[in-house]
Amino acid sequence: MNIKNQEVNYVVFRNLDNQICHSYLNSLELIIKQPDHDQYFTFQAQGITGLLFTELLHKHREKIGKSVSRFPSNDVKYASRDSQSGAIMTYLAVNNGNVTLQQMADHFGYQKNYLSRLCKKLFDLDFIHLRLNIRMNLASEHLRLTNMSINEISSELGYRESSTFIQNFIKAKHMTPASYRNLYQKQQSENAHPEDP
Repeated sequence: MNIKNQEVNYVVFRNLDNQICHSYLNSLELIIKQPDHDQYFTFQAQGITGLLFTELLHKHREKIGKSVSRFPSNDVKYASRDSQSGAIMTYLAVNNGNVTLQQMADHFGYQKNYLSRLCKKLFDLDFIHLRLNIRMNLASEHLRLTNMSINEISSELGYRESSTFIQNFIKAKHMTPASYRNLYQKQQSENAHPEDP
């Protein structure tokens, strides 16, 4: 519950196809249906509820976290174009777009100029714009999925000044980060509570 406005907030777990979660729910149901609630009842129910929430959060984290990549981590010199582009995108995403061309070139064992040309060839974007796209996509995810402040998001994405982050976000998304978050929350609210026709 949010103390400021006394509004109840929920986390909804959709498409719960996890067998472990179903086992925990079935166990909770059996415990609750027991006619005699002895001194261990609360302990059992709390323990299983804790395990259930741990598993739910584990699955939720997998969905919202950065994807685990099967692309090679750094040995891509002789890999296919798809593997090269996947490895580069994964590296940028894992580092929140907070890397320089030189750092990325060092990571993959390329010369800086070669990596710049490779980015242009693979993505039809230079490194600066590729990194900017990654940063803006990550910023959008943070705005939709977290309560991080604009300054926190800006800092996590490697911006020294949040004003630069806001300017870049406006150019990319045609609205401020705050407006983007408000619009998303409004859409979510409307989807959760559709009005009767």
